[in-house]
Amino acid sequence: MQARQPALWAAATTGMLVGAAMVSTSTLSPAASSASLAFLRYAIGLAILAGPALLATWPRYRARDALAIALLGVLQFAVLILLLNHALARLPASTCALVFATMPLFTWCLAALSGREAFSTRRLAGLLLAVGGVAVLLVGSASPAGGLGGLAILGGSGMAALLAATVVGAATSILYGPYMRRYPALPTSCLAMAASVLFLALYGALQSQSLLPVFSATQWGHMVFIGLSSGLGYFCLLWALGRLQASQVIAFQALGPVTAALLELALHQRMPTPALLAAMALVLAGLVISTQAATH
Repeated sequence: MQARQPALWAAATTGMLVGAAMVSTSTLSPAASSASLAFLRYAIGLAILAGPALLATWPRYRARDALAIALLGVLQFAVLILLLNHALARLPASTCALVFATMPLFTWCLAALSGREAFSTRRLAGLLLAVGGVAVLLVGSASPAGGLGGLAILGGSGMAALLAATVVGAATSILYGPYMRRYPALPTSCLAMAASVLFLALYGALQSQSLLPVFSATQWGHMVFIGLSSGLGYFCLLWALGRLQASQVIAFQALGPVTAALLELALHQRMPTPALLAAMALVLAGLVISTQAATH
């Protein structure tokens, strides 16, 4: 059990960094495009990992494996973050963290549908609880005058992007499995991040978007923190995945909404709404039930 503790702490660190980075990203969203935020996020993250990676022994990648890892990196780091940043520009960070925390359940569902994992009744119950939490969140976000239509175009597109980002994260976590068992985590994470940074640079050029926005010193502090959290968080994630079951590691994403909500309370002096509290309780309960099912 003691040998598992460092991996559990690494997984918990990843979950908390996700929530904290969402708050900082929400702060920067009005000042920069989604593409520039994503580019800087992983350029800084790649720079953080580059030093240790250069000192590590790199494996000899098969060409098709390297291509697959690069494509997964584009999906996980570029496409997912573009979708997530789009959502953060339209929805509160705690809302985004809460919905994104259902990624473990989406992962189990996709794994079961693909025949990679057994889908138990206990896991189904957890998934239904989490989806119920998202439904409570959607209803609670609607305006009194407009009902569910109060989500409007901005909120609706933000929630759609958020759900799409969650599904992309679930799918890539499954598809990465064979490569993470074949190659070490640090060089593989650098390869994936480098591919995403190149993709985002090309995307920004095609969209005629500046990848270096004009930030204040405080905003650059947020940006550097986001990059640091991305590099450190992804390394912790892969390190934990090498020592624990994937379902156990990804379940710690539930710490994201808790971290985001606490930070938003401190920064904006706001109280959480009853809908947010109820949704958070349902999502966390679903994660606990599904995680316990993985140990039986």
